[in-house]
Amino acid sequence: MTVLGSKRIIAGLALTSAGSLAFEISLTRVFAVQQFHSFAFVVVSLAVMGTAASGLVMALRPRAPSLEWLSSAGAVGMFVAYVTINFVPFDSYVVIWDRRQLAVLLIYFLAASVPFFFTGWVTGACLAEAGESASRPYAANLAGAGLGCVVALGAHTLHGVESGMGAAIALAFLGAAAFCARRTAMSVFALLGILVALVGFDPPAALQLSLSPYKPLSSALLSPGARRTVTLYGTGERLDAVESESTHVYPGLSLNAAVALPSQVALYIDGDGPLPVTPIGADSPEAKELAMHLPGGLAYLLRPEAEAMILEPGGGLEALVALALGASKVFVAFDEPLVMEALNGQYLAFSRNLTADPRIVALNRSTRGALRSGADFDVVDFALSSPYRPVTAGAYSLSEEYTLTQEAILEAYTRLNGDGLLIMTRWLGTPPSEETRLFATVVGALSEFGVDQPQDRLVAYRGMRTATVIASRRAFTADELNLVRRFLEANGFDPILLPGLDPAELNRFNRLPEDIYHELFEALLGDPAGVEGSYTFDIRPPVDDWPYFFHFFRWSQIPEVIESLGSTWEPFGGSGYLVLILLLAVMAFLSLPLAILPRVILIGRTGLTTREGPFLLFFASLGAGYLLVEIPLIQQMTLLLDRPSTALAVVLLILLTASGLGSLVSPSLNARKVSLGLILALLATLLILPTVVHGALGWPLSARVAIGMALCVPAGFLMGMPFVAGLRSLSRGAPGLIAWAWAVNGAASGVSGVLAAMIGLTWGLRAAMVAGVLAYVGAAWAGRPFLAQPDRDAVRQPSKRT
Repeated sequence: MTVLGSKRIIAGLALTSAGSLAFEISLTRVFAVQQFHSFAFVVVSLAVMGTAASGLVMALRPRAPSLEWLSSAGAVGMFVAYVTINFVPFDSYVVIWDRRQLAVLLIYFLAASVPFFFTGWVTGACLAEAGESASRPYAANLAGAGLGCVVALGAHTLHGVESGMGAAIALAFLGAAAFCARRTAMSVFALLGILVALVGFDPPAALQLSLSPYKPLSSALLSPGARRTVTLYGTGERLDAVESESTHVYPGLSLNAAVALPSQVALYIDGDGPLPVTPIGADSPEAKELAMHLPGGLAYLLRPEAEAMILEPGGGLEALVALALGASKVFVAFDEPLVMEALNGQYLAFSRNLTADPRIVALNRSTRGALRSGADFDVVDFALSSPYRPVTAGAYSLSEEYTLTQEAILEAYTRLNGDGLLIMTRWLGTPPSEETRLFATVVGALSEFGVDQPQDRLVAYRGMRTATVIASRRAFTADELNLVRRFLEANGFDPILLPGLDPAELNRFNRLPEDIYHELFEALLGDPAGVEGSYTFDIRPPVDDWPYFFHFFRWSQIPEVIESLGSTWEPFGGSGYLVLILLLAVMAFLSLPLAILPRVILIGRTGLTTREGPFLLFFASLGAGYLLVEIPLIQQMTLLLDRPSTALAVVLLILLTASGLGSLVSPSLNARKVSLGLILALLATLLILPTVVHGALGWPLSARVAIGMALCVPAGFLMGMPFVAGLRSLSRGAPGLIAWAWAVNGAASGVSGVLAAMIGLTWGLRAAMVAGVLAYVGAAWAGRPFLAQPDRDAVRQPSKRT
């Protein structure tokens, strides 16, 4: 193998790296659709862990097999990983106490890391061969990985993750073809790549993605007569439509409603839902009767002929309510563009032409971006479009929810005119959780706005399963409060909070042994910090730096969780945090031998007496720093780019491509000055990122992608330089230890990917980025002995033994 000067080797490395990244992004989509979260940080950790394993094997076998066979083994590994994850069932609900599920989780990890092992071996072998000139193959590796991001996004629009997996495998086979010196072998691998890509475009039923049985879509398809009628694919979402006579989703509908409820079509995004499409005309008497008995109808009775904005309108039920009760214009902001595509397409007639109504204005903006467009509104409605999520299961603890942060509610409140109303409905939890955090967040937003007496502007009420909060820009009048009381009485809704509330009005219809909701809401008005600090669950208002609305875990829950193990199907005590601890333990268990064994093997084989401590800290800090910056950057870019998968692809594309360019120019730059510049660039990014992201929220998606790229380029460019500089120095003093450096870097990255998620979930996303900056500070300090004087050996060769 000759790396230098070989266009064939560079092309093969770029294509293999592209396949690896396309597989990485597609794997996050597999988890998002199949399970309850994209687990992007886990996938990234598995990728670098596989790379670390390749470093171990490089230490054991310095002479690599032919690159074409390594790349093709990576392609086969991708297929095996997909089949394993797709057909070996994993039950995340019982993993804490069912050891068999822990074994399945380990099988998942091993299967998913195998492709990265082989593609990492390809990269490591090329770097080791290049020695001091590693910048060129390193750049090809990173630039190729950026190409894989683009290919994966495009493939996902064809047939979802199946097409993405097909594209990833095809790229790896094409990489193998590029490596081949013999035309026959090249033709075989190229043909395999083309065939796999074609199969991925229209996969057979046997290879289509299977969903967790706990996903709502899986449950819906079990209903008698249920049939899936439409499946649509986007770059970061999948929509399924299910028609069934048993679909009747009317959240919060009063038990007093004597309304004939028609069957609905249920829409599911990534298997989650349903978002109901209702076959009732907006101007029909049936629509008005239905709207009068849904909790959100009160806002439109209080503000007749309102101009309203509905955020996350789901399948259009809240828009139907608004029109039925006389709204003059309704602006709707769909975070899921495929929903609008379905409503404008096959289900336009079914919905009685709802989205074609001239009073409906569909905004080409995300939820947060929509709050930056148009005039002020009479009503801003945060629609209840998500399904009920049991707090004990903790399945959504790790999900970022930027629509329900304090900044989002404050921005919505500022968009109201002088008489405007903000209305939000959430599921009622027992014990109180989701609705209580919502109220705490509203109180926090009003306080931030400068409202001194929020109790005069707040109304809250509950039905059997939902709670609704209305916040007014001014104090409610006596006439308005009388209308509120009549509405609650007619529907059998109980007030939780109401100006001038008589205790006799409490707990009349949906009776509880103790009206804990009223007591909690009253306490939050009087002492929000005290209540939030002492309550069983974590009910602090989420903010954009900590956007985890469904994360309620406190460490004080641990004894209860332990006591419940084996006696409940939902053991996590409201937390995905315990899952993170388990993942961190698994990653540490896998990474330690990967970091230690190459050093033992290489030192024993070469007889080197080393001062490898600085190198160990240097390469470990670089591995940790890259992931501690990358993961929170992806999470923060989710706010700007709407979806985690889009943010993942854009951030990886730019960081890796920029890092590749940086590695190319690194030989001509002073390594110590580069390290200082990198730290300053990361600090600047950390400081300006929130301001720039919030300023760009109202821009079109293309402009937001451009600004996201611009934010990532400076740091990404500089992040590509230190690793190559370290390899150059190591190749002069002890080239045999390059495999060890490769393994240490990957092992540290594998652990830090999960650690980044834990830091973000505990202290916020900026805290995770600060940890990344500190890791690069550690790398700069550790690299002083060899980066300052690149021509001097930092690893001492042994003297001859007699």
